[in-house]
Amino acid sequence: MVKNIHFSIRDLFLVVLTSFLLGCQTMPKIHSMLDQSAQFDNYQTFGFHPTLMLKGDEYDSLSSRYIKSAIQTEMLKKGYKYAEKPDLWVNFNVYVKDKININTAPSVSFYYHYRRGYSVWGDYPIVEERISQYTEGTLNIDLIDNNTNHLLWEGVAIGRVNEKTYDNLEDKINQAVALIFAKLPN
Repeated sequence: MVKNIHFSIRDLFLVVLTSFLLGCQTMPKIHSMLDQSAQFDNYQTFGFHPTLMLKGDEYDSLSSRYIKSAIQTEMLKKGYKYAEKPDLWVNFNVYVKDKININTAPSVSFYYHYRRGYSVWGDYPIVEERISQYTEGTLNIDLIDNNTNHLLWEGVAIGRVNEKTYDNLEDKINQAVALIFAKLPN
């Protein structure tokens, strides 16, 4: 039995809009760099670099704890063990800065004119500029040989930061760190 399927324009609009919004969900851009001479099979343990240790009246922020926890989870998944005197130091940095995006697009302006009847006239081509401001966040994770103090691998996530980022910060950090560590050679 064949059933008639009826789509209204509203239903079609909702389907297109939903697929567009899901397709535009922003994920951070991930980059990594590797020292080609690094032999990761020679490393068994990891620990956080001494510069990440707290001194005096400093405190451990929530975001810093989330990042450390996510890194530790990913390093354990890769088969490394946490140690006080590790083979690999892990260091990370977070940068947040405001950016401006300028898009230019050609445009033509039209106007109505009355001269022996109405008519539409085109003006000279013009260039429209659309200026938007946003905040960009960068999470940089380094793996450093403890004996030689050489950088072996660097993973970077770059993405837009907005109010929704802070709604579930721990999950966003976990996702970004997992994407970064997907680039780490096994």
